[in-house]
Amino acid sequence: MATKSASMALSDLLRNTTIMSGNIKLNADKIGRYGLELPAFTDGMDADISRADALDKEQESLKSQLKAKTEELYTLTEKLTQDYALAKKTVKLAEPQVNWVAYGINDKK
Repeated sequence: MATKSASMALSDLLRNTTIMSGNIKLNADKIGRYGLELPAFTDGMDADISRADALDKEQESLKSQLKAKTEELYTLTEKLTQDYALAKKTVKLAEPQVNWVAYGINDKK
């Protein structure tokens, strides 16, 4: 597989293959003489273009959802960190040091 810098962007590839397929169909007599099984080849190409486009849109949607979930998780993690710090501080004030382990606190002082 080609590296990202050497490969064509998906949008460019979809546009170029759509143009290629359309022009092959227009010149099927000329192009077909060189070994392509037309119209099966262009039908397959068109189906692949549609599928790739649908997958790209789905992937972009998933990326957006992932970004939102990451932000939600970050916010919740921040809240949990603050809540844990407050709870730990409170337990340390309320309980003698020998009981801290029961709360999951392994601090020495």
